[in-house]
Amino acid sequence: MTPSAVSQAVKSLEAKLGAPLLRRSTRSVSLTDVGSDYLAVAAPALSALRRAADDAAGRGGRPSGPLKLTMSRAPFDMMIGDALVAFKDAYPQVQLEIAVEAKMVDIVKEGYDAGLRYGGSISKEMVAVRVAPESEAVLVASEQYLSSRGTPQDTTDLMTHRCVLCRSQVSGLLLPWRLDRGSESFDVTPVDATIVHDLASQIDLAAKGIGIVLAPIASVERHLASGDLVRVLPEWSSRREALFLYSPSRRHQSAALRAFVAFLSKPNAQI
Repeated sequence: MTPSAVSQAVKSLEAKLGAPLLRRSTRSVSLTDVGSDYLAVAAPALSALRRAADDAAGRGGRPSGPLKLTMSRAPFDMMIGDALVAFKDAYPQVQLEIAVEAKMVDIVKEGYDAGLRYGGSISKEMVAVRVAPESEAVLVASEQYLSSRGTPQDTTDLMTHRCVLCRSQVSGLLLPWRLDRGSESFDVTPVDATIVHDLASQIDLAAKGIGIVLAPIASVERHLASGDLVRVLPEWSSRREALFLYSPSRRHQSAALRAFVAFLSKPNAQI
C-alpha cells in the first residue's frame, strides 16, 4: 500500500470508530491513547488471522509463508544460524525474518511467531520446547596473554588478572562469574575487567590478547582447535541453561512454525 492509501484507510477507520487513533503533526505521527488500546486488542486478532491463512496454505502442501523469530546473539552465533540455513534449504517456501536482539520482547504484541532464549528468562505463560541441552562455559585466554601475564593456578588468581566481562543488555547489570568444580562453587567478579555488551566482542578481545574470558564452550571450540585460545583452569567451568523455543500457544502455531519446531527437535538437527 502507498502512504496515501494507508493514510486514507486510517482516516476511514477513525471516522467509523468516532475517535482519533493517531496524533499527527508536521514532524511526527504517534498513537493516541485510544489508538494504543485499539492496537493492543487488534494486533493479536490480526496475527491469529494470518496464522490461520498460513496454516490453511501449509495443509495444502509444504509449509510456506512468513516465520518471524526473535533471539539473543549467543544462540544465533553458536547454533541457530546454521540450523536456519538448513531449515531454509528444507523449506524454501518459508519466508524467514530474524531479529537478533538482547532485550526480551512481547512476541504477541510485536508480531513474532516464536522466540529463542535460555530457560530462566522465558515467561511461564509461554509454551516452551527445549531445542538444545544444558551446556557449560569455560575460561579461555590467548597464549600471548598468558605468556606475558602468567597462567592462573587457582580461582583466586583471577582477581589479579585482566578479564573481559559482559554487561547485560536486558538488566544493565554486570554479569559475575560463577565457577563450579564438582560440588565446589566459586563466585568472582574480577577487578581488572574490560566490559563489553555482547559475547562475540568478549571472544574477539580474548583472542587478541586482552585477557581471560568465560564463554560457552560451543562458541570457542574453533578458537581452541586453531590455538587462538587455550583453556584456563580447565577443571573449573560454569553451567549454562538449556535453550528453548517458545511461543504463545500450540493451537495457534502456523504450519511454518510447526515445521521449524519439528526440525529443531530432530535428534540430528544441525544445532
